[in-house]
Amino acid sequence: MKYLFFDVDGTLLGKSRFITDNTIKALHKVKDAGHKVFICTGRAPTSIVGGNLEKVPADGFIASAGGFVNVEGEYIFKNYIDPTTLMEVMTLFTNHKVLFALETEKAIYQTPGVNEFFDMKHHQEFGDNVELQRFFELKRVKENRTSILEFDPQTIGVTKVSFIAQDRYLFLDIVKYLTDHFNVVTFNSENDDFINGEIILKNCTKADGIKRVLKAEGGSLEDTISFGDSMNDYQMVATTHEAYVSQKAPEKLKDIATGTFEDPDADGIAHLLDTLHLY
Repeated sequence: MKYLFFDVDGTLLGKSRFITDNTIKALHKVKDAGHKVFICTGRAPTSIVGGNLEKVPADGFIASAGGFVNVEGEYIFKNYIDPTTLMEVMTLFTNHKVLFALETEKAIYQTPGVNEFFDMKHHQEFGDNVELQRFFELKRVKENRTSILEFDPQTIGVTKVSFIAQDRYLFLDIVKYLTDHFNVVTFNSENDDFINGEIILKNCTKADGIKRVLKAEGGSLEDTISFGDSMNDYQMVATTHEAYVSQKAPEKLKDIATGTFEDPDADGIAHLLDTLHLY
């Protein structure tokens, strides 16, 4: 039996924001052959929605890049940022004009400007595509995105903080204050005049989540296969026995991968699964 771990954005989902029918069929073939399928994403649990993600025949998920681990419908691990450390991060970000969103199990608490930033980016990428605009609006509602003013640090646990620094130089000034506690992962290109990314507690990566799944399931790393596309997949790709990454992934990620897959919207994952002799 193999344990397969799939990133979501850029891996199962392409620009269409829907998993292709052939990929869904291939995932069911994997399951029917007796293997285990897990979603392994940087998204918070509340964000594992949108498109047709519910059609993935998953045995569980790793969310918030390792902050939450769910097996067969039950949480076996939740990892929260220390409230004092979190308040220091929030103050640091606010003072340096960094927009941010706190990712929790049931909601995402964000500062003013986060929605507007992503609306602008989506418009630049997709133009006036009404269907995709509607998709992002519905996804935002399902994710339960709400104001930072609703957040109570004494009663609500936060596993990960995503951020948008519209002044990249101001952000670079504060990275040194973050790296004692967090891995800092960025997603923008070098040509962008902003920096967007996330901070994740050290020793709580997707790879750590995979190890917790295997411990719960009695599985071995020798039986693991992972699929990803970005640098928050690096530890996962480096840890699993086999690892496949998007052809568009950073070279640093491709250098340590077993192989690559094509665009998800072109059945990249389905085609790859067909070649792995899992069914």
